[in-house]
Amino acid sequence: MKVVLKEVALLIHSHAYECLVNIVHKTEQLTTLDGMNWIQRKIYLYNVTFGLYMLDWWERYLFNTLVVVLMWFIFYNSSRYVTDFCRGHLQ
Repeated sequence: MKVVLKEVALLIHSHAYECLVNIVHKTEQLTTLDGMNWIQRKIYLYNVTFGLYMLDWWERYLFNTLVVVLMWFIFYNSSRYVTDFCRGHLQ
């Protein structure tokens, strides 16, 4: 009976150790950005910074669409202002 209990304890201990090693390995994979290229890293940081990782796909799409429209509006109007400003100073 003692031999069986020792074998069961050893089996449980080895299984717990394997689970712990798997958890640590997966955590290391999730926390390190070494496996990503530069673009993937920037997309990941963008998603984490703005909290987009917790949104559904359609919410993320809507947010990104709004960001693109806002950026286009800012750049378009800035370029119009800069060209008018430069024309005014060149005349």
